[in-house]
Amino acid sequence: MKRTINILLFSFILLNNVYSQQYSFSNYSINDGLSQSVVNCILQDSRGYIWMGTQNGLNRFNGETFDIYSYNPNDSNSISNNWIYAIAEDLNGNLWIGTKGGLNKYLVKKNKFERIEYQTNFTYDITRYCYDVICLTDGSILINTPPVISIYDQKKKSFSHFQSNLEYDRAVKDVKLPVMEDNDGNIWIGSTKGLAEFSLQTKKFNYYSFINKSGNLIEDVNTTAIYKDKKGMLWVGTTSGLFNYNSKENLFEESQLTFDPAENFSFDNSYIRTILEDKNGKLFFGTEGNGLYVLSQSSEKPMIQNYTSENSDICYNLVQSLIIDMSENLWIGTLNGLSKTDLKKKKFNLYRNSNSPNSINLLGNVIASLHKDENDILWVGNWGHGLNLVNRKTNEVEHFSTQLTGNHRIPNDFVHVIFKDNDNRTWLGTRDGILIYDKPGNKFVPYYEYFKNPSLPTFDQVRINMIIQDKSSNYWIGTQNGLYKIDLKKSAVEIFQKELDINHQLSANSVYCILEDSDGLIWIATVSGLDVYNPVTKEIKHFRKEVNGLSDDLIISLCEDSKGRIWIGTSTYLNVYNKKDSSFSFYSQEHGLPNNNIFEIIKDANKDLWFGTGKGLCKFDEEQNTFHTFTLEDGLQSLEFNLRTAYLCDDGEILVGGMNGFNSFYPDSITKNPYIPNLVFTSFYKTEGTSREYINLEESDKVVLRYNVTSFTIEFAALEYTNPQKNNYVYQMKGISEEWLDIGNRKFVPFSGLQPGEYTFNVKGSNNDRIWNNEEISIDIVILPPWWRSIYAYTVYLVLIVLAIVVIIKMRERKLKHDKKILEQKVLERTLQIEEQNRLIISQNQKLNELNHTKDKLFSIIGHDLGNQFNIIIGFLDVLVTDFKKLDAGKVEYHLNNIYNTSKSANDLLENLLTWARMQENLIPYNPEPFDFRTRIRKSIKFLEGAYTKKNIKIEIKSHEEISIFADVNMCSTVFRNLLANAIKFSHVNGNISILATQKDDFCEITVIDNGVGISQENVGKIFRIDSKHKTPGTKGEKGSGLGLILCKEFIEKNNGEIRVESVVGKGSRFIFTLPIKNLS
Repeated sequence: MKRTINILLFSFILLNNVYSQQYSFSNYSINDGLSQSVVNCILQDSRGYIWMGTQNGLNRFNGETFDIYSYNPNDSNSISNNWIYAIAEDLNGNLWIGTKGGLNKYLVKKNKFERIEYQTNFTYDITRYCYDVICLTDGSILINTPPVISIYDQKKKSFSHFQSNLEYDRAVKDVKLPVMEDNDGNIWIGSTKGLAEFSLQTKKFNYYSFINKSGNLIEDVNTTAIYKDKKGMLWVGTTSGLFNYNSKENLFEESQLTFDPAENFSFDNSYIRTILEDKNGKLFFGTEGNGLYVLSQSSEKPMIQNYTSENSDICYNLVQSLIIDMSENLWIGTLNGLSKTDLKKKKFNLYRNSNSPNSINLLGNVIASLHKDENDILWVGNWGHGLNLVNRKTNEVEHFSTQLTGNHRIPNDFVHVIFKDNDNRTWLGTRDGILIYDKPGNKFVPYYEYFKNPSLPTFDQVRINMIIQDKSSNYWIGTQNGLYKIDLKKSAVEIFQKELDINHQLSANSVYCILEDSDGLIWIATVSGLDVYNPVTKEIKHFRKEVNGLSDDLIISLCEDSKGRIWIGTSTYLNVYNKKDSSFSFYSQEHGLPNNNIFEIIKDANKDLWFGTGKGLCKFDEEQNTFHTFTLEDGLQSLEFNLRTAYLCDDGEILVGGMNGFNSFYPDSITKNPYIPNLVFTSFYKTEGTSREYINLEESDKVVLRYNVTSFTIEFAALEYTNPQKNNYVYQMKGISEEWLDIGNRKFVPFSGLQPGEYTFNVKGSNNDRIWNNEEISIDIVILPPWWRSIYAYTVYLVLIVLAIVVIIKMRERKLKHDKKILEQKVLERTLQIEEQNRLIISQNQKLNELNHTKDKLFSIIGHDLGNQFNIIIGFLDVLVTDFKKLDAGKVEYHLNNIYNTSKSANDLLENLLTWARMQENLIPYNPEPFDFRTRIRKSIKFLEGAYTKKNIKIEIKSHEEISIFADVNMCSTVFRNLLANAIKFSHVNGNISILATQKDDFCEITVIDNGVGISQENVGKIFRIDSKHKTPGTKGEKGSGLGLILCKEFIEKNNGEIRVESVVGKGSRFIFTLPIKNLS
């Protein structure tokens, strides 16, 4: 603790630019997957993997996960022991591991270990304690097993052993003893009792003495670290301090480094376990008990920094091992885990009060306001701890707070605002009013006293949130109790509050932020909405979530961009107001923001926008419409920033504060991580049924899968460790798509349901700043088809098909012969059938001719009869027209009656003709339905009332029961009318007609009886035939068409009935027909 205090004191008096980079550490422990806490050794191999040897297994790290290699007594290809002392990589990329149980060779491509077993004639052999292993420039492997070194020739697969005269304390068994090859081909060997140099050429040992600063010889030096720096200086770390090689005296003397007395530091009695140098010549010393020393020798006097678990994030003070990886990350193996820090220049300078080296003496780390004056003095307002004036040239800090006295006392420690006005006056806004800095007196006084104007508001007990000065030099002061406009020249004060008139009414009294835009409008951020005041029109406009489309009414920050748009930070989203069309647009985490809480917005000298959020600082790329986020690994004070702490300095530097200090940076000086990552496939898992199997991708860049592999996952990594969580990836799966898909920082791609075939998986990766390795890595994937779809199966299918064709052809030939005989027989039979068909065709032709003859005869009869009737009508009309004046009334009536009767006969003829024609063409609809016989027959009788009344004929229905008939009503009505009309026509005057109806089974039998002239037996068979011309005039000379009875027959048969006639000449006729009484279909 005393050393830490001394270092802090020293940091305040450095004369050059004292601010040097502070290192922050990321730590890994067993909770992160490390197999065991004691990290004895670390190596980065040629592919980029970080390997760590612990006391319980070998670890391989890819930036996210640890793969652990452990001893397995049932597997001869496992490592021989879990206690790892040393790791080295040979020229072929294979690893050599020194363990407590001997030497092992890890074959990377085969993913297995070879145990190198060889007994020597010496007391100690490599099958036991293998303390250190290095790969020599000629490719051979050197192993330190004090007091013996062994050199293994990989080509000959043989050992050479050399024993030194170094004494070795066998009681010290678990301490790594170093070996190092220098540029001259000499091997430096550490031991518990001295140091030796072995010449690979002469195969001889040289031994060296150690002296302290007084020049006295030191006996039995336990050498624990050996390192030769870029300047050729040989450094040796021991359990009792640091030593350098004195070439003149050919011995090692205690380090003569002298530091500033204020540091009160030396390497005396330090236990140095490991030494390393970075590319800039900075040396790192891992110690036992004192953490990490960082030695800079670039200035006149060397500078030392000490990082311990008490003053930094380093995980433990006993440092076992150090390496610097390919992208300048320092890895620190300790007794309690693994630490990592980025040695590259941080993007952001960090200022905070801590125990760490180069910290500054701030009153507090929660920052409320920031400012830089013309003398490069940083003004830092704390949240509840006062004001700090930081001189970065001397690292001195001047304090002002309520806890101090005299001029350094201020009335309130909450310094929310630091504002420099146009007259170079510095204003402080606190929770208890406003102060102005009295530069000559180096003190702060209330502003109304400073201006000697008691009419100004005192703002006692009022929290000041922001102060700005507009283009007219008016002061706008945002408070928790409204907005104040102060014109000092006129001593005029204008107040804006929620309760005031419409032109001074705010959405809320608590004003967080004020902005004067390029149009002179005053934008006011409140806790209940956004207000805009126009100083010219004296009008104020309100924007609310419900009314205008703001994402939230709690407005935190405001900024105007180069296009005149207003950017509005809220507690939910980032809002952008476009004044041209009065529209809002929004950005959120979905658009790349790290967090939706926008605490601060600032426009830099290049007109780019920066946002301080609740999870990091980000810069907006307007061209790409994307956000680039910076995090702790980039040097930020924390992920969370505070309100109104961003400040743009006159020289373009930006200050921004948060919950754990503040940062400064020049946007143009932020450099991207230049290191292009190496890409590797880390694993390939396939799922077959319910089992999951790992496939080693080191042996081959091709994977063959069976058809029943339901899914597989490819894992990969960009081996760049600056901020591996922000490494990004794109992939392409040829065979599915040629498109490259961006998957962000996800390090795996699962696939399922792929069809059998050949695919190629390609992946590219970037580092944390999206610097891409455009040389993708690839793996070919073949999914085999099922056996029934394989080439062999298709070959078998083809052979079977050919055999089947041959068999079918043979069977076909046999069948054709058999079919020929059958065909000949069938031809004979068919010939006879054809002859019979010809006979039938001839017969049908004859019938067709007869039908055509019947049709011609029918139309001939109709044409002749219809023509005759028209001739008779024309004749009578001619007489009437010619001799009308000569005819008396009786003659005229006579001729008219004849015309009427002849016309009626012609009409009946036409009606029957049309009905018959429609019947032949099936144009008469057939709609059977039940109806009452008596009702329907009476309607038919009524229809013919004129005809039978004229002849005084009596018609009688002889049916005493109600009979329902199921038939087409219209067809049956036609039948009833024709049969009754026929009976009336051939009955004498005063004749009788009877209608009988009886039910027989499923039919009703109906008989129409008259006592008229009757029909001869010769003509009875002709009356229902169309081809027979049979017409007989009625008893009063009535004429008919001869078609009525033909229609009756066809209609009755259409309704599933039958008709016949019984007649005796001179006595009358009986027409008997049947109709169904129910549906017979």
